Amino acid sequence: MFLSNLREAGGIPAAGGQIASGVLFRSAAPLQINDELTNWVDDAHITSIYDLRSSQETGYMPGFPRSLGSATRTHMPLLEGALGQLATLEDIYLPLVSQHADTWVELARGILASEASLVHCTAGKDRTGVGIAMVLLAVGADHDAVMEDYAASTPALSGDWLSTMNAQMGKHGVPMTEDMRTLMVGTSVAGLDLALDVARAEGSIADYLLKNGLKPAELEALGQKLVVS
Repeated sequence: MFLSNLREAGGIPAAGGQIASGVLFRSAAPLQINDELTNWVDDAHITSIYDLRSSQETGYMPGFPRSLGSATRTHMPLLEGALGQLATLEDIYLPLVSQHADTWVELARGILASEASLVHCTAGKDRTGVGIAMVLLAVGADHDAVMEDYAASTPALSGDWLSTMNAQMGKHGVPMTEDMRTLMVGTSVAGLDLALDVARAEGSIADYLLKNGLKPAELEALGQKLVVS
């Protein structure tokens, strides 16, 4: 597979309808750029790629170039210098919501302005999981369906992707411990929900985005773009 943990949000129940197909995709970072990947980006009409990895991570694995076909990559670094200090998934998710509201507003605006968007981090699980959940819940997506989509990352990452990461870590003398495996492929619906409670303290996910700069007209347009009957 040219992209691990790849799927789209289309079909998730939302606000009396469902999330539109072919508009919002998520994945892990690409391990290589080849013709298969380039052709898929074009065929899927991806015009914006949002890379949520830290600058350290992009140094290790460059990922998408600044432009690929009709798509432009925007680097939105999260958890700069913090990944090695985070012991649990909850440690990762809470600061993503409490400290990075501006990133989620920027992401929502970018998705609104794009024909189709791809959001990724290293695994497409944690930072991507928070961002995708934030956007989908803001437009009325069904909570349980969003959490089910998030949790699908564990089986999607537990095969070839984990083996590849294990081999890369081994080259640098880093052993794959059980705790490391949990951080790399594990999911925690409870942990994600706990972090999202920080946003919901504003009233709702939509209210959190509005309070942090998203305009009401932008939120309405985002719902019209993402939700179909």
